[in-house]
Amino acid sequence: MIGNSARGVVTVFGLAWTLAGCGGPTSPSRVAGTERLAVFLDRESGYTTTDVHDAQDQIVRFTDTGELIWSAGGQRFPGYIADGQVVTAERVCGGCYFLVRFGSRGGTPRAYLTFAGADANGQTPTVLDVEVAEGQLAVSATLVTVPRD
Repeated sequence: MIGNSARGVVTVFGLAWTLAGCGGPTSPSRVAGTERLAVFLDRESGYTTTDVHDAQDQIVRFTDTGELIWSAGGQRFPGYIADGQVVTAERVCGGCYFLVRFGSRGGTPRAYLTFAGADANGQTPTVLDVEVAEGQLAVSATLVTVPRD
């Protein structure tokens, strides 16, 4: 469970914001194809996964056709192309990219959704919060760091 202070929405620079307002929320794609899920590799451990966790431990997946899949409800949102550990996030915020980083919870390795470049200037990368409400995808920065326990 994430405490209220850890769930505060902040930008990489420390200002409060919700990314859905940056580029507007995106609507889900209604067509499910025969695409494959993107596989993310932790080069240090060799661990691979298709599941990427957000700050609330909710799971998203990415397809080879450029869709983000909200695992809890199965909604699909186009415009999220995974390439290695980098995922385009243009629909969330112009010029933004997600970076899948690896950590662990309870000794189990996991992949986490963060912003690319969040560790620039000595800042600690934080895990993003992903929500779907009324069919719209919203992504927010948090104060939650990538777990390593």
